[in-house]
Amino acid sequence: MPSALTIPGVQVRTDFEPAPVLPGATGILGVLGVVDRGPLLPTPIGNFAEFIDQFGPASRYALPEVRTAFANGVQQLVVARIEPGRGQKARLDLFDDEGERVARLEARAEGAWANRLAVRATQTRTLSETTPGIKYVTLEVMLDGQTIETHANLNLDSASPDYFFDRINSQSRVLVAIDPLFEKGLPASVARTPLTGAEPRAAFAVLRAGADEVLRATARQSGAGGNQLAVRVTDGQAGLALSGAAAAASVDIRARRRGVGGTTVRISVQAAPDGAVNLIILAPPAAARNYGPFATPAEILAGLAADPDVEAEVRGAALPSPMPSTALARRVDLEVLAEGQDSALYAGLPTLEAIVALNDPLLRFEAVGAATALPAVQGVPLDGGRGRAPALALPGDNPAQPALLELVLAPGVSGEVAVALTRGVSTLDNATAVVTVEVFQDDALTETLGNLTMDPDDVNYLPAVLRGSALLRAHDLFVRSRATSFPRHMLRAEKLSGGTSPSVDDYQDALDRLEQAEEVDLVIASVAQQLGEADIIRVHQRVAAHCAKMADVARNRIGLGSIATVANAVPARIIDHANAVRSDHFALTAPAGSEAAFAGVLGLQDYFQSPTFKNVLALDVAPGRYSDAQLAQLVRENVLVINERRRIGIVVVKGVLTSGRQVNVQRTVNKSVRDVKAIADKYVGLLNNEGVRNALKQQIFAMLLQMERDGALVPSTDGKDPAFGVDVYSTQADFANGIVRVDIKLRPVRAIDYIYATIFVKN
Repeated sequence: MPSALTIPGVQVRTDFEPAPVLPGATGILGVLGVVDRGPLLPTPIGNFAEFIDQFGPASRYALPEVRTAFANGVQQLVVARIEPGRGQKARLDLFDDEGERVARLEARAEGAWANRLAVRATQTRTLSETTPGIKYVTLEVMLDGQTIETHANLNLDSASPDYFFDRINSQSRVLVAIDPLFEKGLPASVARTPLTGAEPRAAFAVLRAGADEVLRATARQSGAGGNQLAVRVTDGQAGLALSGAAAAASVDIRARRRGVGGTTVRISVQAAPDGAVNLIILAPPAAARNYGPFATPAEILAGLAADPDVEAEVRGAALPSPMPSTALARRVDLEVLAEGQDSALYAGLPTLEAIVALNDPLLRFEAVGAATALPAVQGVPLDGGRGRAPALALPGDNPAQPALLELVLAPGVSGEVAVALTRGVSTLDNATAVVTVEVFQDDALTETLGNLTMDPDDVNYLPAVLRGSALLRAHDLFVRSRATSFPRHMLRAEKLSGGTSPSVDDYQDALDRLEQAEEVDLVIASVAQQLGEADIIRVHQRVAAHCAKMADVARNRIGLGSIATVANAVPARIIDHANAVRSDHFALTAPAGSEAAFAGVLGLQDYFQSPTFKNVLALDVAPGRYSDAQLAQLVRENVLVINERRRIGIVVVKGVLTSGRQVNVQRTVNKSVRDVKAIADKYVGLLNNEGVRNALKQQIFAMLLQMERDGALVPSTDGKDPAFGVDVYSTQADFANGIVRVDIKLRPVRAIDYIYATIFVKN
């Protein structure tokens, strides 16, 4: 308050009327549902690319209403995500040719929507006709039977740009790939440790017979490339080498079928007249069979050609010497597998010495100690190969397991680099287990990377974050446990399963958070791909109640929802749904999945324009094809049908709320309520004299006058009643209680939905 004048003069004081309020925006859509990731608080989004950037690539499919709404005309929306962890993510385990689990594919976003995903793995093999190796695998991802992604030429070399796990985790919009041994386990804490180089080491594997180590296979070349090799041992054809006098080579007798069953077959050699021999074959439970006499090995070959259990191969010119009944001995087939190359198969190896004598171009074999037994059936990958480059292997919780992560230097980095890892709890949500990586170069702390996880769908996935490091790179290692590690060839796609959706109460929690976004005037709950019909109706009831509640605080909103898919062709079920959500604040659309497209139509129009008979250009679901009789029934019950009409296209048949009120009338009222509140808020605490009350009246009058000029408000058809009226007053009792009242009447423009024409036909 200025001080009073003492010396005669003039004092001037300025009082400013509250500034006019700009008209509020309309057509701002609030969407709640499951997303891939992103903030929990309601978040304004201006375009679809921003939505994907904020909420992750899988949100395109988990929350499809966003894309449809933007495509049809919505300019801005607010996303209120369901709290993460309220549902389960769908998944599918991939197995190799030996039945070993080699990878787990998991949907990036939780919910039942991902149970519609399917995957097919296709192996591409080398051209060898006898021992084709697997060059690579192609992974095809489908949604509702339609291919949405193809990841070609994948391999399991962690140093390759086509490494299966890196490619899927960085390029797939809907899936992540996880090593089933470690899943999302974190590396253990590590004190400051330098990345060290060492002498190159060749990869190796040890094969066993029972519990005993009998054979060591070592890559001929040192380096990590040997880790892509494997050895597979299978039972071959049991056999027995028959020799003649002075151990001269004669014939080799083999079981016709591979496997240990051949060792039950017995053979004996008996002398016959004139220096010939007879062979007696016993293959239980059949009776013994006598062949001969044979004068030469060639006659033995011909004589056994029709035997059902054994076959012969000539090894020399001597006849076999007499021999008592002897069982065929176990033999093994040994296969050397190299990813992307033909396999090398060595069949019918009778002894460990025969394996050691192999001259394989990739591997050398040596017996372990004094071992003589053949190795058991097994498939073993080589491991432990490394080059000279500095690296650091990081174990998980179990130090006996292979390393889950390997750190290497970024290209061009020199000097000593060391790292320290510390486990902790995320500072983002105070719940998730994370690891912090400190990077030192030449004893100076250079980088600190926090809140890192091993979840490939997390923006803080450790290998992905280290791609931005100036010093380090990380390989998320895959642990090979068998000879083959590629996913097996799948003749048909297999669906993901186990995805479960949040509950109705979880949607209510998101609605409660959406109350904070005052600008929202349209609301959609994304439930069509997540819930059954009964729960869809329950969520729609919650949306209608939310909009009614917000109307009480002058944040008027209209809820939008569509029928369930199972009700598409059943008008009676559609009407039952409409009866369950009767409200001045809710519109029920048909067919299923059409609510977001309708929101786009509203977002594209002025708030007072009627959506009736307006075209829907990007519906994204099949339009309704209801007959005239069905349409009449649905329109009478205030269902907002989007139908295909000849020569008109896909249109909104009648824009009504479930109460029967026209959508544009309610939107005009909502707009008036919001703008009046925005104006009146400026005058709180100022309305203590008639002048200020008159200023409030004039601002409200100006706002309503502009609405009339825009065409939102209209006078009566006879012109006698104006489009609106406004009065601001306070009785003495109101004044004593600090109350000013504003009375407004207005007439929103109505859509003319029916035209009756009379044609007078003159003679």
